[in-house]
Amino acid sequence: MNDESELITTGEALERVAERLLKAEAVAVDTEFFWERTFYPVLGLVQLAAGDGCWLVDAVRIRDLRALGPVLASPSIVKLLHDAPQDLGILARATGALPRSVFDTRLAAGFAGLSATCSLQALLREALGIELAKSETRSDWLRRPLSANQLRYAADDVLHLIPLRDTLLARCASDTVRAWLHEDLARLDDPAMYQDRDPRLMYLRVKGSARLGARQLALLRELADWREQEARQRDWPRAHVLSDDLLMALATRAPVSREAFRDIPDMPRNIPDEVVAKILTALTRGLALPDSECPAPADNLDVSAKRALKPTSDRLLAHISAACAAYAIDPALVASRADADAYVQSLANGTAANHPLAQGWRKTFTMDFTL
Repeated sequence: MNDESELITTGEALERVAERLLKAEAVAVDTEFFWERTFYPVLGLVQLAAGDGCWLVDAVRIRDLRALGPVLASPSIVKLLHDAPQDLGILARATGALPRSVFDTRLAAGFAGLSATCSLQALLREALGIELAKSETRSDWLRRPLSANQLRYAADDVLHLIPLRDTLLARCASDTVRAWLHEDLARLDDPAMYQDRDPRLMYLRVKGSARLGARQLALLRELADWREQEARQRDWPRAHVLSDDLLMALATRAPVSREAFRDIPDMPRNIPDEVVAKILTALTRGLALPDSECPAPADNLDVSAKRALKPTSDRLLAHISAACAAYAIDPALVASRADADAYVQSLANGTAANHPLAQGWRKTFTMDFTL
């Protein structure tokens, strides 16, 4: 592949590149973005490479990237990325297209006898003997003009992905392992991966929510739902609307008046009255719910129960690790510590058949494990 890249700065040039890529068998893809003061990442650059070229699409100058949609959505063109989900989510939003036929080199590395969590820099060094310069990791990708070093750095992230895919597939120990890889890759075609999360479920991601009872969870659900929609509408980070700590304080204390609201410690004094009214309305909805409609508290094990499970979880992880060695795959692909703990608990509860470790190719590593 030609190491020279072309900077694309107009919509017309982007359309020509897209037409060219629609004829490719595989397209390497990466993005550079800025994500500090907004809800959604701000795209700065889209890197693309095929067998006959490399293109850097200036997403600051070209606001409309829909021309790339057919490439992203084509089932006949393999899209190659390293650690694909975040980049694909950004591109799905920017192009209005749902990704299809994705090959994630980070995931594939785990099936090829390498680490499933390594950086692209480490993977290229290990698999191809290529050393990438990472001097521009903290670059401002929204400032123009981009420097020659930035353009080189950006191009390097896609130039080697096509030979890397070939190498990783060749290193898979067997057709069985390759089939497992493709089973996991197929999950990246799921449209749900690229849609905004359900605001009604965002309370589950609030730090500390597992400690709350049913009524407090009902309040937190209403508050987190309101915050999520507010953050998306304003394109603000969630914490700029209201922090997790304050959501937890509101759910715990349940103020029903402006005076009680203002008395909560660390509550900012400059919150507009109309926002206070929305928060109190959310709390009122949560308080009005019948008990039967409140979320169930987390089924948390106490410390002694977790300690009792640990030897069995350790044995399961050792069992998985030994089986993975026979197939030369990374055990991290099969289960984390949390996965093992949950599976052991499900075995004890008689619900193991519904656990992810008993589904798909992963059941190969757990089906003969007993308490």
